[in-house]
Amino acid sequence: MLSPKLETKRLILRRYNESDIDAFYEILHDDRLHKYIPFPDLTVEQELEYIRNCMKDVETDKCEKWAIVLKENNETLGNISVNTVVKKHNYCDVGYVIRYDYWGKGYASEALTAISDYLLDSGYYLVECTCNELNKQSSRVMEKAGFKKDGTIPNRRLNKDGTYSGVDFYSKTR
Repeated sequence: MLSPKLETKRLILRRYNESDIDAFYEILHDDRLHKYIPFPDLTVEQELEYIRNCMKDVETDKCEKWAIVLKENNETLGNISVNTVVKKHNYCDVGYVIRYDYWGKGYASEALTAISDYLLDSGYYLVECTCNELNKQSSRVMEKAGFKKDGTIPNRRLNKDGTYSGVDFYSKTR
């Protein structure tokens, strides 16, 4: 079974469900979160269909995706997922997003630590994360979660203003 429920001190990491729709819709429509990654402009109906497809993918063992939920009030803060699996080299790429109002509280690094440890314990040799080189907050999240910076590839990511930035690569192994 993919995407098992995991818990940390403050968080529950669980499969997506329809109760996540409002939080995920907010994430997709918050311009503060789109500074470094362009998100699609979806209607509520399209977002609900996306979440249903994600849940279906998890049920059929196609991917691993978790909602990040605050234990104290069961509020969905964001999501974290395995975006790419490279079986030949036994590694995967993980991405995450946290609602803006919850930035700076350590939730992203707590979730990333739990998920990357789970993936490494499950047999992956390496877990990788990337971010726009300008996104210093995300770089800090990865470092707090035990990832080491491997390097930067310049001019790889298109910014909202039409310019290009480099992509920072981070990895974690045992």
